Amino acid sequence: MVTGKTRQLLLSQGFPSTVLDGMPRIAGLARWTPLACACCGVLGLVWGNGWYFLLLGFMTLTGGMTDRSVYDRLYNVLIMPIIGRGPIPPHGTPRRFGCTIGAMMYLLCGAGYFTHNAYLIYIPSCFIITFAAIAGLTQWCFASAIYGALFGPPDGCCGESRGVEDRT
Repeated sequence: MVTGKTRQLLLSQGFPSTVLDGMPRIAGLARWTPLACACCGVLGLVWGNGWYFLLLGFMTLTGGMTDRSVYDRLYNVLIMPIIGRGPIPPHGTPRRFGCTIGAMMYLLCGAGYFTHNAYLIYIPSCFIITFAAIAGLTQWCFASAIYGALFGPPDGCCGESRGVEDRT
């Protein structure tokens, strides 16, 4: 069972308590998506290919439009059967928000390659690579923090419950 600060960080990303309580390896599994996103971004910078970044942007957008990203689906189909750690569970709205931000950054980067604009290549790509790596290494997600600031924390997060008044 995940406890302490890690629990609060995963709750803020939209993972429900039932997942955190029922999946003892969720803390490690939750790292996969942002780390895969960051590594794919680094690979794109090494290759220097605008088409790759456009594809990466659309692949990352699947995590914003559905409850699992392409990275999660690839893990569940290709890696999970080999290592037997269980599937990556669906993620919540704050994490979907993060995937959408990441997708937009990679799409901007792809546009930068086609317009020969170094600022559009490196600022968005370095931004998302950095913050995805931080999320993967620490469980703190910049986009989930923004989501929480804009829309409030997800239900059950951080000792709060949205929509319920405190009657003390």
